[in-house]
Parts: sequence; C-alpha cells; structure tokens
Amino acid sequence: MKHLLLLPLSIIGLGEAAAQRASPTVQYPQLSKTLDSLAYVDQWPMQRLFKQEPDSAGRDLVQVEKENFARHQPLLEKIVRRYGYPGIRQVGKTSANNFWLLVQHADAYPAFQQQVLKLMLPEVKRKNADSSNYAYLTDRVAINTGQPEEYGTQVEYKGPGLGQAVPKSLRDPARVNERRTAIGMEPLENYLRMMTQMHVEMNTPKAPNQ
Repeated sequence: MKHLLLLPLSIIGLGEAAAQRASPTVQYPQLSKTLDSLAYVDQWPMQRLFKQEPDSAGRDLVQVEKENFARHQPLLEKIVRRYGYPGIRQVGKTSANNFWLLVQHADAYPAFQQQVLKLMLPEVKRKNADSSNYAYLTDRVAINTGQPEEYGTQVEYKGPGLGQAVPKSLRDPARVNERRTAIGMEPLENYLRMMTQMHVEMNTPKAPNQ
C-alpha cells in the first residue's frame, strides 16, 4: 500500500480551526472551513486503520480512502483555479496544512500534484507555506513520475518480520541529511525509525480487550 500521511485528528481539530477562522488575518474563512472538513474526511479511514478499528458499516476502509480522494479531487482543482495556492495568510496554518495533505493524497492525479508543487515553491519562499510539507510533496511527485526522491520521505518496508522503513528511492544518499537540514527536517535516520514504529503499531494485532 502506498504510504499515506496520517495526522492525529487533534491537528485538524474543530477548536483550532474555529479559532483560526475567527482571526482577522485569515483572508478566506469559508475556504478554511471547507479545507478542514475535507481533511477530516480524508483522515477518518486512515485513523480507523491505524487503530485497527473496523468500519461500523462493514466497508473496506482502503476503498473508502480511494473514494474520498476521487470525490475531493474536483473540489481541489476548483480551489486552485479560484484562489491559487491557499497558504497560511489566506486560510491559516492548520487549513493550509490540510490543503497540502489533500494534494499529497492526490496520487491518481500526478499532473495536479506537479501544478501545486510549482505554485507552492514561491509561497515557501514567502513563508506562506511550510517548507517540510514542500519536501514531502517534492518526493511524492518524484515517485509518481519515476524520479528519485530528494528527502527520503516516501518509504517502503523491507527485511524480516514487518520490515524496516527505507526510502523507495533516493538521489545522492550521502547528502540527504544536508538537504533535509536545509529545509528544516530531522535526520533521515530519525524519520525512518518513527515510520517503522508506526508501521509496526498499525500492523501488530491488538489484544481483544484493547
């Protein structure tokens, strides 16, 4: 399964989003609300999978993810046509992060991901978009277009048992931590340990009483 980014639901919590919309610095409060709602739907099946909680309606949650991504795509394209890149000054930090997350999961639409990546770069330089998010999307676009990653964020799991997280591909591995440091990311080794831990937690059967 392609690595999808899982965020705690608290990150897209209603309280923070509501406070954000009330702020006079948010240019498009209704767009902020829309992005928060879309991200909640995006993350819900992933959270259930991570917690090993079945859907109450008996649906295949991986298929639910795919259906959500497809349903969100025309909305994301409409947002970009109307607003360009919705960054921190336009929708607030949380909602800007949610927009990026939704684009990160638009793997069936690599041309759209590339379009957003180009729009995102000048916003990173203006500090209107998160630089580490830009690194994740850079790698996502690279993988989806058959190129090596720059930052090693997109992983697969290899080795005995459940495996260890390793980058799917990587340009100039000896200098990857230089690139990661330059964009404000932790060393790759730390990231891979975290991803391995999450992978093990997600795929280790829980006791019935948990």
